[in-house]
Amino acid sequence: MRCPGLLRVLVAVLLLLPAGAPAAASRPLPPYHPSRLAHVGDAGQVVVVTSESWSSNRARLRAYQRSVDGSWRLRLGPVDARIGYNGFAPADRRRQSTSTTPAGTFGIPWAFGTSADPGTSLEYRRVDANDWWPYDPRDPGTYNVWQPRRGPAADWRRSGAEDLSSYGVQYRHAAVLDFNLPSGLYRAGGEWLAREPADTRRGGGIFLHVNGPGATAGCVSVPRAEMRRLLRWLAPGRQPVVVMGPRSAITRM
Repeated sequence: MRCPGLLRVLVAVLLLLPAGAPAAASRPLPPYHPSRLAHVGDAGQVVVVTSESWSSNRARLRAYQRSVDGSWRLRLGPVDARIGYNGFAPADRRRQSTSTTPAGTFGIPWAFGTSADPGTSLEYRRVDANDWWPYDPRDPGTYNVWQPRRGPAADWRRSGAEDLSSYGVQYRHAAVLDFNLPSGLYRAGGEWLAREPADTRRGGGIFLHVNGPGATAGCVSVPRAEMRRLLRWLAPGRQPVVVMGPRSAITRM
């Protein structure tokens, strides 16, 4: 049956559409997409950690990889994650012992764990009861510097340091995040010292590690299986970074 009237209406509607108009509008990219982040630079791998607010200690983690054509592909996530008990704090205003996670963009220089290397391309250090991480403001030279043991001439106090082996669950696998790390490390007097020390007000030891019983003291934690997958995926040659912060501010982090 012919319907000339209906045909004329359809033709009129099509003529009103602009040439090449898409059938449906493209969905806008979410704020945490790497193409919308301010400080990704040349990174080829980006781990993004977002919360719903500055004060929330629950977050979501996603991992993206840059393709040859420059586009980004989601490789892991979203994964439920935990952050500091008191949520995020801007990295430049974050302070020691506040149980906040620094918000910003950070490199991922190396990894460690009480368990064996899961197959990561990052430098991986197997830790035991000799491995410590001092945060002693009285000794700036060792502040936020991994120490394989405490020699007799060491200045840092054990009461102001973290025994890495004591966190057998959380530190089965961990990646170090480049927050407030010192530079120019050298060995002297049975300890590692920094020629350019970290800021002793801001704290340190910010890691991406395996989940514990709840929120963290400032790190980011995910289930063990996802942590192992992340470590196997991360590749130093791709200059991986982590970008962390609440969704409302993540594009500026």
